[in-house]
Amino acid sequence: MSRLQAAISEASLSLGGLDRFDVVAHLQRTFSSPSYKPPMLPQVAVELLQLAQQPDVDFEDAVALLEKDPVLATRVLSIAQSATYASRSPISTLHQATVRLGLKTMRDVVLEAALNLKVFRVPGFEAAMERLARHSTATAHIMRAICRRTRVETEFAFLCGLIHDVGFAASLLALSNDPTWRTSTFEELAPVLDEVHEEASGVLTRLWRLPDPLQRMVATHHEAAPNGKIEQVNASLIVAEQLVWEAGAGLMPPPDDADPRSLATPEPPHDGIDVNWSGVVDEARNCLGMDELGLGAARAEAFQIVEALGAAQAPARPAGRR
Repeated sequence: MSRLQAAISEASLSLGGLDRFDVVAHLQRTFSSPSYKPPMLPQVAVELLQLAQQPDVDFEDAVALLEKDPVLATRVLSIAQSATYASRSPISTLHQATVRLGLKTMRDVVLEAALNLKVFRVPGFEAAMERLARHSTATAHIMRAICRRTRVETEFAFLCGLIHDVGFAASLLALSNDPTWRTSTFEELAPVLDEVHEEASGVLTRLWRLPDPLQRMVATHHEAAPNGKIEQVNASLIVAEQLVWEAGAGLMPPPDDADPRSLATPEPPHDGIDVNWSGVVDEARNCLGMDELGLGAARAEAFQIVEALGAAQAPARPAGRR
């Protein structure tokens, strides 16, 4: 049990009539079962991820892959034309998008689209999943902004930001498919999901056969020094998630007095989900060698990024079933 969970577990053994340990044990059995079938990425997205790792790839190869999945291709064009990737002239074809963005950025856009279309989809929990998708996208972009100020490789960090919380979706989907917990609300399930989501993210990335460093990172992404060794990409994600939360794209509502010009780091609520205490954020920032001025500059950019991604539907508490 890690960070926030260790502090609140004694007071939270029963949540909305649910036995916390029973739910956690059920999810752990589910993910360790040989018969477990995770939400899968579209085959086109998997092939493009592999293609992007090869040297001297022709743009036409990427376009040919995307054309195999018209739904995914349409979503990719929509994202490529969004404010986040906006340019002076519109993008109207996959070839234009690939040339304009470059293969690595196109890979990121395809993965973002694939996650939104296939993974962040749990019937009955649409509002919560929409917020999770937006949170993941914002974290990826803000990680890139942080890494430009550090020595962390930006493209790897972006992928980590996109997929770090897929365990939330996998866990919620597993519970929604079981009659015992099918009628539970997101508010009731959220603390349990928070407890297992790192483990679940690691399981999914392993089953998707993503690179080993990515698997290790998402499975420990709330620790700046997993196994006692400082990992700068973990530290970058911890800082990014803090700034995402402050800017209004966290899984919990932001502080009332969030200010992009501030140099102070607000303390997330102790009963929140997917948050880090300010001491953990300070540890991560120190690992990155990021002083208060650097953090303040990253915070201002984070608010701009979240604004560009569009207005958030931020509930007073995490959204449940509709």
